[in-house]
Amino acid sequence: MTWVFVQSLISGILSGGVYALFGVGITIIFGVMKMVDFSACSQLVWGMYFTWIFYAVTGLNCYYAIPFVVICMGALAFVIFKLIVRPLLGSNDTSFILVTLGLSYFLQNLAEFVFGTDPKTIPSPIKTSSIQIGEYTIGLPRFIAFCAMIVLVFAVYALLNKTTLGRAMRATAEKPEVAQMLGINTKKTFTIAFMIGVIFAGISGLLITPIYYVTPTSGSMFRTAAYIAVIIGGLGDIKGALVGGIVIGVIEGLVTGMISNDLGPVGIGLALLLVLYIRPQGFFGKGERRA
Repeated sequence: MTWVFVQSLISGILSGGVYALFGVGITIIFGVMKMVDFSACSQLVWGMYFTWIFYAVTGLNCYYAIPFVVICMGALAFVIFKLIVRPLLGSNDTSFILVTLGLSYFLQNLAEFVFGTDPKTIPSPIKTSSIQIGEYTIGLPRFIAFCAMIVLVFAVYALLNKTTLGRAMRATAEKPEVAQMLGINTKKTFTIAFMIGVIFAGISGLLITPIYYVTPTSGSMFRTAAYIAVIIGGLGDIKGALVGGIVIGVIEGLVTGMISNDLGPVGIGLALLLVLYIRPQGFFGKGERRA
């Protein structure tokens, strides 16, 4: 029982790293623009397909595709922002939710039209490799994904807190009208924030290509867990997305490893209900003051 618990815990933490990275991208967009992007899962799928294109053309390991995926996802984000998101700035939340949900289905169907429905794989020399620590096994692809998540989260944290761009993003997030009066180009800031969020979704897709098949619906397996991780951590807080992703991964790992593979989503749902009951604003969210 102890071995099963520890092994499930390790697997859960590593899986949570992908949820965390994905959630941080959603959080950056919400934190700056105060809008939840419901097309993120389909963006993850396109990150997987861009990785597959890179492999099909070059034959190189998927990790060499990082610059290519960053450029492609950045370009995709720029087009989406200019054509779809920017006209919605200042509109109500319902409009943004409906449009991004529609965008999600469009991107998924576009992937199906371009690449077909047959699952695609990206061979990797580390696909079945693992690290053995005593009697416990750590899958190398998941370990690399977790390490990449840590590096990228710290990089974004440094960007937001140590650079002029980061200060502009935080000012825009707090009070966009005041930021604009101070000479900050808020539309440019919104564009950059959206691009960073979409790039994070694409990198998340790249990191899971050694683990999962690439299909137009691959993002659906992350939809529930990633958004619940963001809610549990607290909308708009990067630390919250990081902690929420790992917590969700651990819960999923323990439930599937110790009880049943079919009950993972149930455990995640119960965790969401418990957190919403105890702390509705999430671990790191700011609650509203009451008179």
